[in-house]
Amino acid sequence: MSNLSLDKRLEYYDLSRVDPAILNGLSGALGRRLDTALTAFYDAISAKPELAAFFSSTQQMGRAKGMQAQHWQAVFRDGVDQRFFDRALKIGNVHARIGLEPHWYIGAYAMVLDHLVMEVVAPGWQRYLPWKRAQAQQIATLIKVSLLDIDLALSAYFADMKEKTRAIVSDNLGTALEQLAQGDLTVSVEGFPEEYRKVEQDFNAATAALGGTIAQVVAGVNAMTTGSSEIRFAADDLSRRTEEQAANLEETAAAVAQTTQKVQQTAEVAGKARATIQSATRMADDGSSIVAEAVGAMDQIEKSSSEINNIISVIDSIAFQTNLLALNAGVEAARAGETGKGFAVVASEVRALAQRCAEAADEVKSLITVSSKHVSNGVDLVSRSGEAFAAITRGVAELSQAIETIADSTDVQAESLSQINTVVGDLDRSTQQNAAMAEQCTAAATSLAREAQQLGDAFAAFRTEASVTAEPGRRPRAALAA
Repeated sequence: MSNLSLDKRLEYYDLSRVDPAILNGLSGALGRRLDTALTAFYDAISAKPELAAFFSSTQQMGRAKGMQAQHWQAVFRDGVDQRFFDRALKIGNVHARIGLEPHWYIGAYAMVLDHLVMEVVAPGWQRYLPWKRAQAQQIATLIKVSLLDIDLALSAYFADMKEKTRAIVSDNLGTALEQLAQGDLTVSVEGFPEEYRKVEQDFNAATAALGGTIAQVVAGVNAMTTGSSEIRFAADDLSRRTEEQAANLEETAAAVAQTTQKVQQTAEVAGKARATIQSATRMADDGSSIVAEAVGAMDQIEKSSSEINNIISVIDSIAFQTNLLALNAGVEAARAGETGKGFAVVASEVRALAQRCAEAADEVKSLITVSSKHVSNGVDLVSRSGEAFAAITRGVAELSQAIETIADSTDVQAESLSQINTVVGDLDRSTQQNAAMAEQCTAAATSLAREAQQLGDAFAAFRTEASVTAEPGRRPRAALAA
């Protein structure tokens, strides 16, 4: 309450220049009767449940009684000053906060004033005077009727103000809520009474916040629509590329599988060739051994032929000596005459035999010479055959090593291709799954785009600050006057 309103009220109530003696007299009456009056007042409150409910305990009621007594005593002790007004406003604010209606407060003053008037008009023994009591009762009745009239007038005033306030708030809120129900989030309310100013501020803040939220949601939906469309196009492209990759990979898998099969067959053939060349190597080794043995046998034959030649030479020498001896014997037999004829015959036969032995030895020698030549030729051929077998053996060994290397490499290639075939098969299956997932992503992106479009259409019904600003000739907010 301002000082201006305080001064005007004091002037209006003609309390600007109150005689201190009057206040002192009233203060004395208060001191004698106030406790009794307040006790009667709070007893009446305790008897009414609707009033007693404002106090949590008798202790709280006692504290309220003490504060009330201090307030009344300070008024008539210190006068009607700013402190009185501050205390009165504080009491009024407390009543408003706890919901105590004015008619209860005015009625309480009537009860207290009933006791105080009796003390002022008929103090002490005077209260036993009938005319004093009647005078006090008249004044008390006048005050009660006046307070009742004030109570009724204030009740009517507050009821009318309450109805007008309710109408203002109801009409403005109703109109605003109607526009809000139509999706207009730019609506605001103005001109609410002071006690509803918080409602006005909260409503405007709520609609502004809701409008901002809807605007953000609309922007998000638009971004989601654009993003979902891009995702759908990307998913379509990914699905197409994945299908192409799946087809190419399937062909690659088939080619790798066929190559793997061919390499495995080659490995099998190389294995067989390895076994064959190993067998040939063994046979070549055996042939080389046989040729070596034949060369040895030929060498022995050649040696035997040389020894036979020696023997033939001995025989030829013996035949020559025999023939010479037979010739000498014939000469000696001729010298002997008749006595030597028989010996001459023997000598002749011996010479003939020696001649045949010499001839036979020459023939054998000729045959042995020819045989020696043939044996020499055979030894030479067998030696050359041995060298050829040795060369063949070396070639077969080298071929065996090469085929062994080829077989090993083919085995490694077959194993590697088998692993590659497995990996390619896994890639093929994964690519097929990726293709299926890409199709699912495409379907999901299409569904998301459709849902985003529907959501955008739904939010398009709301009018927000952003949408109103974009409309030419439109106010950004539609304020409602009281």
